Amino acid sequence: MSSGLKSTLSSYASATKKVRQTVNSVIDENSFVELDAFMGGANELGQIRGEGVYCGLATVGDRDVAVVAFNPEVFSGGISKRGAEKVERLVKRACDASLPLITFIDSAGARVLEGVDALYGYDLILSAYSKAYGTVPVITAVTGKCFGMTAYLSGLSDLFVCVEKAKVSTSSPLILTGDDTKDCSGAKNHYKTSGIVTNLVKDETELRGLIMTALEDLCDVVSYSDDDPNRVCETLSARSNVKNVLAEAFDADSVLELRGGVASEVTTAFAKLNGITVAVVGVDGRLTAKGAAKITDFINTADNAGIPVVDLVNSTGVVIDAHQETHCLIRNVSDMIYAYNNLSVPRISLVCGKAVGAAYSIFASKTSCDYTMAWDVAVISPMEKDSAAYLLYGKDIAKAKNPAAAEKKFAAKYSGENTAMYAAEKGYVDTVILPNHSRQYLIAALQTMVKR
Repeated sequence: MSSGLKSTLSSYASATKKVRQTVNSVIDENSFVELDAFMGGANELGQIRGEGVYCGLATVGDRDVAVVAFNPEVFSGGISKRGAEKVERLVKRACDASLPLITFIDSAGARVLEGVDALYGYDLILSAYSKAYGTVPVITAVTGKCFGMTAYLSGLSDLFVCVEKAKVSTSSPLILTGDDTKDCSGAKNHYKTSGIVTNLVKDETELRGLIMTALEDLCDVVSYSDDDPNRVCETLSARSNVKNVLAEAFDADSVLELRGGVASEVTTAFAKLNGITVAVVGVDGRLTAKGAAKITDFINTADNAGIPVVDLVNSTGVVIDAHQETHCLIRNVSDMIYAYNNLSVPRISLVCGKAVGAAYSIFASKTSCDYTMAWDVAVISPMEKDSAAYLLYGKDIAKAKNPAAAEKKFAAKYSGENTAMYAAEKGYVDTVILPNHSRQYLIAALQTMVKR
């Protein structure tokens, strides 16, 4: 080996030490094959080998993947035009070979010294990921900074994961914040407020475990399970909520929740039913604008991956809130309805509480669901019983000697006319079941729609 090549290899190894450590902590040992290693150029600041982007092929849990990692040791991970071309080539290779795409971001943004060339580089990256999303599983992990337009990869990824120390912003926090404004770029803030972060992890070891689980869910729709498909869910009852159903009716230790920090009335999670991966949407309460957006993102991911959707419904409809309604509530719910009605995967709904008003139409209607079931104690009605009592029997209640008792009487009458069995008799529900038989019926319905 010539002294010149030795020197080049040594300097390149030194310049990529940190990014290699990050990648190696997630991929299988000695599995990385680097591509375009020495692609690069020079500017007034010096020679740039690799263009600050570490690209290649590897395995994670013995599964072939394509890897892109932005190197924070080269101009703080700044993105150049040639670096973007390198990313674009790797993403195209992933799409052509149907490989999951894993991206590690630790970047301060574009290399502003390049001027419009850097902006063109951004366009190359965003265009490439737009084509990849929906074609192959896309998992993006922010391990440090994610400043600039790479933040928009959050909407072009099936999972957008951050380590707790990470920061995400469309601009430098110094530019984005003012003297009296707190830094809003923290990963925890985006997990709990904006909702763009699907999962938080403490470190890179936890990141590997999460990515392995996500790849299994996104790539292996059908697998083996040793959890008894006929298991009776003894703890489920009329008082159980959506999270209780998710914990008890699905395969043990199979639940991977996404975007758990935002819109608490909605639970979105991958889980398994007798080894079949499903995308679970649980609605427990009134749906908010953020909840609707959370659902839309999740079912789009499920549809892209060919994963069946299971709705768990205990909802009294959409939130009544003038502020949300005059901002993004109507549009977000409309987008969600469109996504639901254009799914190409099987969809099952279980009403495990209430399906009132829009909650039935959106989450449990046989128009858009392949199979709908309800607990025997479920309520399926146009509106809640107390409101309905006043609307339908308001004059009688006002005339009664004991208005409170009269209201209770008429509310009970309305409830008796809006049971799950009543809806089933009219053909609006396929079957009515006991809560502790939820697992058996969900599996039976799903297995008729998915080939093992």
